[in-house]
Amino acid sequence: MIHFESKKEGDTTRIILSGKITFENTGELREKLKEILRDGVNNLVFDMKEVSFIDSSGLGLLVSVKNTMIKMDGTFSLVNISDTVRKIMKQTGLDKYFGIN
Repeated sequence: MIHFESKKEGDTTRIILSGKITFENTGELREKLKEILRDGVNNLVFDMKEVSFIDSSGLGLLVSVKNTMIKMDGTFSLVNISDTVRKIMKQTGLDKYFGIN
């Protein structure tokens, strides 16, 4: 299960996530993000501090969101990444794509 909270801060929208991002909830998460993107977002930040796990569907969603933001001339960043998610990102090589140190 994933908990999703959105906060608009000027031209930045911060998405605070907690729980597991998996195949079971990426569709729901994708729909919520579509609504936010329709409202016009220049900068999108995902706060991943409370995300305990992410599977390949969740990783695909993150890549898709980043690509969408690039097409919209916006920015996308991941912050406060949990150790577990950081390890998964490193294993898949996505740490480089997202600029995670």
